Amino acid sequence: MQSFNFGECPDEVIKQATITQCPDGYPMTIRSQEEWEWITNAVNQGIDAHMEAVTNRSSFNSETGKCNVHPEELHVLLRRLLEMGWEQTEDQIEGRAESPHNLRSSILYTLDIEEI
Repeated sequence: MQSFNFGECPDEVIKQATITQCPDGYPMTIRSQEEWEWITNAVNQGIDAHMEAVTNRSSFNSETGKCNVHPEELHVLLRRLLEMGWEQTEDQIEGRAESPHNLRSSILYTLDIEEI
């Protein structure tokens, strides 16, 4: 397990872990409507300031809850979840068990990466 301060795991570490462990893509099944909204927002941003995007190499099906994120794009999705979490206000976070940060942390944990 690799450990980093929260939000500081380098994109290259995420990319290498995903390519090594999930060469055919990172599979997920999302059941939460709120998580689908976060994922949809992250995917629909298009090209970002890093000149990266989540493309049609990744697949998302909201009807079945199935996703398969291309190994070279998962770090983009995770970076955007991190940014969304920072943008949430205290009112949005208060009383909730889940946040974009929690989803990011859960995904990283499955790749043997921990942000503390």
